[in-house]
Amino acid sequence: DNPDYFVHSCTHTHRAKNPWLKIDLKESYPVREIIITNRRDCCKERLNGFRIHVGSTGTRSDPVCGALVVADFVGSKKHVKCELSGRYISVHNTDTTSNLILTICEMEAYVEELNRPCPSGYYSETGFRPCAPCRAGSYLTSDNKCRVCPRGTISTQDKARECEQCPAGHTTYLPDTSKCYGPELDANWFGTHVSRFTQTPDLGGHKMFLTGFSAKLGDWELYSKDYYRALRATVAHGKFFNTAMIQSIKPIITNKFCYSPRDLGRSYTGYRSKTVSGKTCQAWSSQTPHKHNFGLQHPELVSTCTRRNTDFYGADIASYTNVPSILECAKKCAKDSRCKALTYNRVGKRCWIKIRVGGSGGASSHSQADSIDISCVTGSQGNYCRNPDNHPGGPWCYTTDPNTRWETCDIPKCSQDVDCYVDEGQNYMGSVSVTESGQTCDNWPGESNNYCRNEKGSNIHKPYCWYRGYKRTCRVDKCNQDCGDPRSGMWGRFMGLNTGNCMDPAGSGNNANLQLNRCIAPHRGDHVFRMDSQGYIRNKNTNLCVNVAGSRSPNCNTNLNMYMCQMYSSTDQRWQIEWSSFDDCAFRIRNKATNLCVDSPGNSNPDANANLIQCTCETHPSSDHWFYFIPTEDRICKYTKHSGKYLSHMVDHQTVYASLMSAQQACSRLGDLCGGVTRSGNSDNHSLRKSSTLVNSPSGEISWLKGDCVDEKYHPFKQEFM
Repeated sequence: DNPDYFVHSCTHTHRAKNPWLKIDLKESYPVREIIITNRRDCCKERLNGFRIHVGSTGTRSDPVCGALVVADFVGSKKHVKCELSGRYISVHNTDTTSNLILTICEMEAYVEELNRPCPSGYYSETGFRPCAPCRAGSYLTSDNKCRVCPRGTISTQDKARECEQCPAGHTTYLPDTSKCYGPELDANWFGTHVSRFTQTPDLGGHKMFLTGFSAKLGDWELYSKDYYRALRATVAHGKFFNTAMIQSIKPIITNKFCYSPRDLGRSYTGYRSKTVSGKTCQAWSSQTPHKHNFGLQHPELVSTCTRRNTDFYGADIASYTNVPSILECAKKCAKDSRCKALTYNRVGKRCWIKIRVGGSGGASSHSQADSIDISCVTGSQGNYCRNPDNHPGGPWCYTTDPNTRWETCDIPKCSQDVDCYVDEGQNYMGSVSVTESGQTCDNWPGESNNYCRNEKGSNIHKPYCWYRGYKRTCRVDKCNQDCGDPRSGMWGRFMGLNTGNCMDPAGSGNNANLQLNRCIAPHRGDHVFRMDSQGYIRNKNTNLCVNVAGSRSPNCNTNLNMYMCQMYSSTDQRWQIEWSSFDDCAFRIRNKATNLCVDSPGNSNPDANANLIQCTCETHPSSDHWFYFIPTEDRICKYTKHSGKYLSHMVDHQTVYASLMSAQQACSRLGDLCGGVTRSGNSDNHSLRKSSTLVNSPSGEISWLKGDCVDEKYHPFKQEFM
């Protein structure tokens, strides 16, 4: 701040019209005071007529904070009080025609008055000024501390007081917590594209006009029927599938947007390519800027790229004996920069690494050999985060920053109940590796992993693995979020198993026919019913009960209608649920008075507006007597753990669960039918129990007693992140 030009503490412009000085504060601040130091040794008049502006443009159009007059200060400081806010502080002369020189030795700008608390939307470590704005992706606490938004929440503006929840199936990744990341599917609608970001159980009338699907982010499952029935195709990230008449869509969350904590993310095959600090990942096929040999050490990718029963003849670099698996063969290939392919003999345990794909003799079939094109392995990984070495921090990658070799990626863990399967488990990607009998699975033939899987055409109804040379089904629960029990007392929809249509009153008054109609998404009130403990099925909109037209009529083909609920023992409005033997979720509805079942005229008639009748109960799987119950709300209950205790009497028609969370979820949704969960001895078998009375267990059983419950809006197949 020395006002002597010759000690190099002052600056000036060339002689010019409209000389100026501008300071960029990088963001808008409230400016309270500006201090200017003038030159002392000469030329003091050069500041005469200049004005100080504060605003958003840095030009003379910004508001004037104050004017400078030579007589006010020579070789000293002038304090200019200011009550303006802006990003730029600039100095301009009112004379825009003369050739002038602007000289300033020092300018000090005070944007805050010290020793005062931070204003709303700003923060500091002490809570007092100087302060900085709390940026997007963060929020201000009640005591004016700036905190990063928790996982799965965002703020999109500076100075936010709270963070907003991301949509279901979406999450956030550090360092950017101002944006939700999740699946995106584009659908072709008359030549234009419409985007879907969350699973949709019923596309309704839109399905007639959607003619192609492109997975913009993540992998998506497309179903020909509503509520994720009849899987038509799986569209991989970046791929397009040309089809029509898709009725429900669902993204794959497990190991795509979160990783399974059971294997530290070794099975993660998602599409995140940024590290926790925001650095871009280096491609696994690249050796620049960091050299490595991890491309061929990821078992999932080696398995994906293995060509079964194929031999690449000739062009050998070297051969090895007593190699235990194709993964170990791939590791030998990774150590030789010339290796472009390999062949592995499963029976002889012999490995050949090769200089080119196909060799001199080309590729041919061989019942004992498997081969790999190395470009498939390295290319399929792209630059996505992976965990080939079981790093305890989860998926990671090498970075494109020469000064940072590698960093972890901020991939969230999947919640504990993601290890479940839908349909017959062909798309199961979890990390369970234990048979239903509790034995640890053997590795898959020719591979180094033992995760349970199921492929199309296996004729096995759920994920399985190999154990001592035999296929054994695994201890994996079926995803039961849409497999409701009408006896639970929750609101939901009765949907025909083979028609895909929902139970629907044809009017709002007494005697309105009960029919099957197209299910409407979101849930429409007249499609929603609740069955109470006495067997009455009440409609949510009309408050009327499902009734047999004609008092206690024993006749087949008698119409069903809606009627005022009759609370007496001889009524024909009481029904009972009978579960099928071929589908854990399907049941028929039998009238307690007439002993006949709810029926749709015509065998599995898919047409809307078909009136429902009662008729002799049928057992064939193709019958239209079978229904699903789709809850429209969820029930969340608290549980208390009791070691050395058991609960008596297993709940009827309930399986044993491998996951405690899945068992508690199912128990919650059964209402008064379930009192809690008991785990048998040292096993992982969790069963639902009717009783809520704890009994001492001589065999070390553990129980979780159900407590208070809360009903909330239902999200089918909602996946949570840890």
